[in-house]
Amino acid sequence: MGKGALGQLAAYWPEDTPRHAHVPLKRATEIALFAPAAANAERVALVTAAGEITFADLTARVKAASALLRARAKKNARVAIALDDPAELLIAMLGCWENEMLAYASAEPPPAEALAAFEADLRVGQLGEESITFAELMAGEASEKAEKPDYKKPLLVLPKPGGAGEVGHTHKTLGATAIAMANFLMIDGDATLALLEPPTHWLTLAAVLGTWQKGGRLIAAYGEKGAALPPRVDYAAASWAVAEERILGGSGLGCRVGAGVLVGIEKAFSVSRRRRMVRRLRAPILSVFGRNDLGPVLASHPSWFLDDAAGIPLPNVDTRPMNPKDGQPLNIGWDSVEEAEIGVKSALAPIGGDLIDGWLRSQTVAAIDPTGLYFLKVERILGDTANRRGSG
Repeated sequence: MGKGALGQLAAYWPEDTPRHAHVPLKRATEIALFAPAAANAERVALVTAAGEITFADLTARVKAASALLRARAKKNARVAIALDDPAELLIAMLGCWENEMLAYASAEPPPAEALAAFEADLRVGQLGEESITFAELMAGEASEKAEKPDYKKPLLVLPKPGGAGEVGHTHKTLGATAIAMANFLMIDGDATLALLEPPTHWLTLAAVLGTWQKGGRLIAAYGEKGAALPPRVDYAAASWAVAEERILGGSGLGCRVGAGVLVGIEKAFSVSRRRRMVRRLRAPILSVFGRNDLGPVLASHPSWFLDDAAGIPLPNVDTRPMNPKDGQPLNIGWDSVEEAEIGVKSALAPIGGDLIDGWLRSQTVAAIDPTGLYFLKVERILGDTANRRGSG
């Protein structure tokens, strides 16, 4: 990003929102759950169809799962998880993170080829005869805690777009995501966020981490074991497709949304459909641009956004214009070009993305206006029909 653009962003940056936020060198579980739980022990952390779970109870269950996983799998194990119960899914996933085990998590049985490619050492949930149930895991024997963590080691694997490989989140990227989302979205301990799909999508995972990092409450409002939505929530989170289905495909969410719905976008999106969702909900649709291989990059700030803009960079995310033809970083800033591919350098990004000179390729063309807002353009690299229509 050029100096001129940086100056513009500094001048228009929302108040009380850090441009760069300190991320301590600690386990992701400590940053996103255990530390907030110590100050909010009796607050409700998670609501499912089975009831409410407090921060104290959730912490105890994650630590127990961690100890039980250590007794069943060796260090550096690869653990496949397929659990439709939202609480069980999160507990098993975070239990793996505590041990630096690499988790592949899903709310339903994944495709056979994806499971085979992962080469799991341990399977938990709906994964065939070789798997164990969550109840069997929690009824096993515990093991002593592992040694000092490796903060750069992958903990969670996500597929690259198109299925061409995988990327991995670490303690550092997950901790940075929790802090960036919490600070940017102005989440506090009184906030309630509804998950409209499992926390295995890059956005819903980020929403979970950001909400818990501030001691907020999550409502798992998806699947047969999800909770019914209360009359009002502060935030909801979903990918673009799921948000459209839930908001436009029926009678809306069935509850009032205060601060807004976080909707994940991965390319140029339909402004008209975004506005239709706004009218249906009578609440803001806060876009968050990102991808499995990028993590969250740009977002609408709750107090400052336009319907046709993707947003501004999240804390600890820097962008640079790149040549759409070859991805080479341009030597001029956003203030000097009309539009270019977005290059990303981010503490929130998983490892394993496509890098050129240290910048992640987004394969998305954007323009930036004088206030620092980014506007996504029809993609010129992938060039599929949906992109040419500008659909979300």
